[in-house]
Amino acid sequence: MAEPLKLTFRPGINRETTDYGNTGGWYDINLVRWVSQTPQSMGGWQAFTSSAAEGTFRSLFPWSTLNGTRFYGAGTNLKYYLVYGNSLVDITPIRKTVNPMANNPFATAIGTTTVTVMDAANGSVVGDFVTFSGASGPFGGIPAADINKEHQITQILTANTYTITVATTASSSTSGGGAAVVAEYQLNVGLNTSALGNGWGTGGWGVYPWGEGSPDFVSTDQLRLWTEDNFGQDLLFNPRNGGVYYKDMSGSVQARAVNLTSVSGASDVPTIARQVLVSDNDRHVVAFATNTIGTAVQDPLLIRWSDTENLAQWTPDTTNTAGSLTINAGSQFLKAIETTTETLVFTDVSLHSLRFIGPPYTFGQTRIATNIQLIGPNAVTTTGAITAWMATGPVFQVYDGVVRDLICPIRTYIASILNAQQSEKIYAGVNRQFHEFIWLMPVNGSNENNFYVICNFEDPGNPIWYYGSYNSAGRTTWLDAWFETTPLAGAPDGYIYAHDLGSTDQSVTPAVALDSYLRSSVFELGSGENFMYVSRTIPDVDFTGSTATTPTVTMTFRKRDYPGSAFQDGPDNTVALTVTGPPAQYTPKIDRRFRARSVEFGIETTTAGTLWQLGVPRIYANPDGQR
Repeated sequence: MAEPLKLTFRPGINRETTDYGNTGGWYDINLVRWVSQTPQSMGGWQAFTSSAAEGTFRSLFPWSTLNGTRFYGAGTNLKYYLVYGNSLVDITPIRKTVNPMANNPFATAIGTTTVTVMDAANGSVVGDFVTFSGASGPFGGIPAADINKEHQITQILTANTYTITVATTASSSTSGGGAAVVAEYQLNVGLNTSALGNGWGTGGWGVYPWGEGSPDFVSTDQLRLWTEDNFGQDLLFNPRNGGVYYKDMSGSVQARAVNLTSVSGASDVPTIARQVLVSDNDRHVVAFATNTIGTAVQDPLLIRWSDTENLAQWTPDTTNTAGSLTINAGSQFLKAIETTTETLVFTDVSLHSLRFIGPPYTFGQTRIATNIQLIGPNAVTTTGAITAWMATGPVFQVYDGVVRDLICPIRTYIASILNAQQSEKIYAGVNRQFHEFIWLMPVNGSNENNFYVICNFEDPGNPIWYYGSYNSAGRTTWLDAWFETTPLAGAPDGYIYAHDLGSTDQSVTPAVALDSYLRSSVFELGSGENFMYVSRTIPDVDFTGSTATTPTVTMTFRKRDYPGSAFQDGPDNTVALTVTGPPAQYTPKIDRRFRARSVEFGIETTTAGTLWQLGVPRIYANPDGQR
């Protein structure tokens, strides 16, 4: 009998060479990770929030109040929410209140549910939310209750008129509402898809083919992104290139946030900024790419900060530590992220360190590196000690005192499928339990994140790379386990999901099996001059953590005769082994015979409730001639 051949493969995926050239490696994957150099299926997910948000999540931030109550801040392209328990609380600020509106501001059209609203210079855009109160009715058959509620604006007719849709069909064309109608307009909604222009000189050098215009983001129509931070128990948040907003958590949870300019004692608070954060050690609120004092003009490289312990005082004088500085490289600020020792500041071409140095300057800056081109504002994340990001190219880099490129054996593959026009949606996060940096991104023509790339940094000198897709819904934000025991992620369907929880996809009812699989590059006997005859397989699969009564995976051996020939799936070219067993029990041998020159090995989940860990499978293989 032949000696058993161990099927051992290098950890991680390599797509920088051909399937045939990647001898001893893995070549394709989904929902599988490496733990201590061993591949295993990822855990499942289930809804964390009890209802769906309006819009698509673009931020997720955790903090707690002084009494220990846990909250998450979550921004979408349409609204800003508190996640309280498992409920969503809309705290989107009010940008304008009209009290009262003009007499009879509503007009109906017989036979339709469309109501035209007349309000001079209301400043709205399509998709904005407005809440009416005080309307009298009915008019045109429309009851007052259909009007006195929140509405989303469906069409802008003129600068003074727009339409909403109500539940009742109008029985006549008329006007109404009375003289006591109050309108509260929420913060203008933002784009859910990046609006792009093309042009010479936009984007990084060499990123796009010669002679092809590269995508550039239109400054007035940018994807709605949010940044936030807590000032003690209170929340500060900022829509990119918008104002700074404040949520006082000592009051009602349901109360809406307000513009920081309206807080008692406010002085020269920024009216526009690209990001806001709190410098935790010294307790300054810091705004990036903000307006200069006394103007509404945004300086794309200006950093301003408040007085220490005073979020409302931004006027510098000899009695406080408020101040400003200008970043000394680049043309625009992109992102700031706090580490354990400093705040890292990215411009379009450089990386800087911002540190508290005390009076009289308060903060000092040091340029760390140039030729740093972050691919998107949210494409950077940190463990505190190590900061990792995705740059244009794509290139993956880390900073732990020194900027280093990460060798990525799936880089070319990512570049070939990435939708670079929506790169601002790329979202980076950490899963500390498994030593993973994760990037969520849109691929294969999708306008929304539908793919993940993971770098496992358990061994920093030898990172392991893999990729996949959670499901067709994708994920748009990621937050490492904080208050929860597992990570949270926002999805385009409006729900936040808890990940690495259970063993099924519970975003649908009933829950379904995870689509996890792992496929090797082909292997051969010796140098491949002989066919191999396989008589027996020892699977070596562990099902610990499975919830199915009989967890099941399928192992496949796909055959081909020559490197250039295609795999021809079917009974004659694919050998499938159904491997079952109770949790925590290793599987026995399987007597199944096949003959091939080159073989691809694969394992995949076949039943709901199955989690698996692959050991070292063995096959009994004899040389079987050259033809």
